[in-house]
Amino acid sequence: MLRSYFCIATVCAAAVLAGCNAIPPSAPLQPVGDVRASAYRTPYAVPFHRAIQTPALVGVSPGGVLKYFPIGRHGGNDPQVIARIPNLRAGAMAGNGNEVAIVNQHPPGIVLYDVATHALKRFADPNGTPIDIAIDKNANLFVLNVVRDDPGNVTMYRANSSQPVELNCRYIGLGVAIAADDEGDIFVNGYQHSFTGVSEIPNGPNGPQPSKCRRLDLRPEHGYVAGVAIDPKTDDLIVLDDPDLCAGGVEGRMTIYPKPYRGGTARSVDLNGNCVGQLRLDAASRLVFSFDQNISGGSSYVIQRGYPGGRDLGAYHRGNLIGVTTIPNTLPN
Repeated sequence: MLRSYFCIATVCAAAVLAGCNAIPPSAPLQPVGDVRASAYRTPYAVPFHRAIQTPALVGVSPGGVLKYFPIGRHGGNDPQVIARIPNLRAGAMAGNGNEVAIVNQHPPGIVLYDVATHALKRFADPNGTPIDIAIDKNANLFVLNVVRDDPGNVTMYRANSSQPVELNCRYIGLGVAIAADDEGDIFVNGYQHSFTGVSEIPNGPNGPQPSKCRRLDLRPEHGYVAGVAIDPKTDDLIVLDDPDLCAGGVEGRMTIYPKPYRGGTARSVDLNGNCVGQLRLDAASRLVFSFDQNISGGSSYVIQRGYPGGRDLGAYHRGNLIGVTTIPNTLPN
């Protein structure tokens, strides 16, 4: 059985509020409330540090404590607290400049927190339970939702707007991870209708076109679906899976697809983990960060690997993190 941390972060997306055992039934929805944004400054979010040492790996604990590690050649073991954000049941996160975007699973929505100014905003998500988030080059936010007894969806917040826009793709089933490319196309990796893999919602002249969504013809994913990302430097699509079901063997297979995204042009590397999930790149696309666990499944941490080669460059321990991003960062993120 995967531990609850990994359920929330990757494999058991539908069990974000209910624990997990392999691929479980969908999670119950929680009341949504007002969909208007609310903005606060301290003391609602209590900052502990006025400045952070960059480059930084920024993460959040499930209970809403924002922390960071200075990025080091071999990882780190001494996370520093940035702020404690109240009423946050955190999940995955992304970054845009000094602002981090964190999914909030109860009540469903996102939290935006600026680590430099300590400004905090909350946007409600009326379309499901958020599990992952991406930011495109134009600073539009895309939130991947799971929905009880229904296909998942994507909630879009246009840049500088708190208005949620629901995007429904006929291929999305139980989504696990989301990303956006340089052109503003949206990619969802998960356990889809009739296949396991990546669905694309293409961008158009007036924004995303969910009616034109399609299944990507990629290499088959095996075992657990574990993540998706875009390299902002090359626009390559990066897909993560755990082929041997977190039971030993190949765990954390990172497959990189140049455009156009097709199975025949891909290359794969082994991140050499135990039960790997989520994908985040640093600003220069030289490092990749993912969650992992020890062999017994009890302790989670963040692994650091070279990108694109997958070289082992250590890990970050003692953070009790559920989502991570980097500062500085590069969009799309």
